[in-house]
Amino acid sequence: MPNTVLILEDSKTQALIIAGLFERNGFKADFSHTRHEALHKLSSRRYALVVLDVFIGDENTLDFLDLYRKAARDAPMAIMTAGRRDMPMAGSQALNKARRSHVDFLLPKPFDFNDVHQICEEAERISRRKGPAKRILVIDDDAYARIMYRSYLEEEGFYVAESTSVEDALVRLEITRVDAILIDLIMPGVGGITGIKVIGATWPDVPIIAMTGYAQNPETLAKAISRGAVSALAKPFTKEVLLSELKKALSDDRIVEI
Repeated sequence: MPNTVLILEDSKTQALIIAGLFERNGFKADFSHTRHEALHKLSSRRYALVVLDVFIGDENTLDFLDLYRKAARDAPMAIMTAGRRDMPMAGSQALNKARRSHVDFLLPKPFDFNDVHQICEEAERISRRKGPAKRILVIDDDAYARIMYRSYLEEEGFYVAESTSVEDALVRLEITRVDAILIDLIMPGVGGITGIKVIGATWPDVPIIAMTGYAQNPETLAKAISRGAVSALAKPFTKEVLLSELKKALSDDRIVEI
């Protein structure tokens, strides 16, 4: 039996177009055109995915995210946003509110089959796991390091998102809900030390683990802790060290099996 997606979209024409994209990905589509109708459907049945337009009539869906999240239970949630992909809402109040409300995905309109395909794959992965994988954001300008950390983490069942800089992480619409962040301290642009404060303001209450290959001066790691990192690792470190620190970082009101 196919997974079912609930689509909240007040334009019936757009709802049919969006439904077609999900149906091509093997999902069955159900519609709602008002907040009350969507909440009623969410309370009466389970969905594999919930997709909400950011504006329904005069309402801003972001103002009701807590209600939708509670009604959707464990179903992953996507917000459809207005505007082109190359002109995102990054840094805006709306995007930060979506991130803080644990939205899983953002879909900037117009989106296509490939965008929907990525979300459908992740929604099915969540369904198979009986809950979402812990999401780790890795911010490091060293491509080799990112590949290595991704390998370490994906082997243990984590979902990994990558960014080459703090600035890149802030403009990436697909990076919304994260459970922990690994950040290098020495990078071009907004360096990791300053970046810890910036990232912490964007994802409050998300644990940050700092990393640096320039740890000869212990003040570097101490400064990272003072700026808000929960721990700091001197490169190079082993997979076991990383997983140990990550497990401790996620242990507060979280359950991680490593």
